[in-house]
Amino acid sequence: MKKGVVASYILKIVMVILFFIAIWKDNWIWVWGCLLAILITLVPSLLKRNFHVTLPWIFDFMITITLFVHIAGGILSFYSTLPLYDKIAHFISAVFVSFLAFIIIYILDEYWEGLHMDKYAMAFFVIVATMAMGVAWEFNEWITDLVFGTNAQWGLQDTMTDLLVDTIGGTIMAVVGVNMIKSGKLQRMTKDLGRWINSLINTTKKP
Repeated sequence: MKKGVVASYILKIVMVILFFIAIWKDNWIWVWGCLLAILITLVPSLLKRNFHVTLPWIFDFMITITLFVHIAGGILSFYSTLPLYDKIAHFISAVFVSFLAFIIIYILDEYWEGLHMDKYAMAFFVIVATMAMGVAWEFNEWITDLVFGTNAQWGLQDTMTDLLVDTIGGTIMAVVGVNMIKSGKLQRMTKDLGRWINSLINTTKKP
């Protein structure tokens, strides 16, 4: 078993512990947030069990660590007590979002007749998609502050720095993604998922 898989399982267990800590603290916003995060981390396992689709281990690890960092930051107050924690969380999230975007656009390009994109166009799309998700997240923080009286946004400087970090994370992943396509790693990594998507597309075409 790969070390990343083991680390992913450990993080999931810690998230369950954080769930009970949130209940103990009567922090019900993070109780539900943690529960949702745990359910999302189980998606790769559910796909494998129910649809026989094996996602790359790195995908499972990245989605787990992304949600873990966010949940731990909220429940244990790391966002407000640890310098740069928020920026690290944004960078990790941006890398995961861009990785997910690259996988989606690559599989659609490979298996769907309606899309044909050059790998560099994919990279550009990934960067833009990551920046857009960063903007959506900032709106989410702003709305949360208005509705629940929290202090997720610390001002214009914080918001702009977050967006810059998101852009850097997306750009780095876009470069990595292009190199993975050139080396054939992305094709091998998404082979099982691609077959499943291909079967879905072909099934949809049938009258």
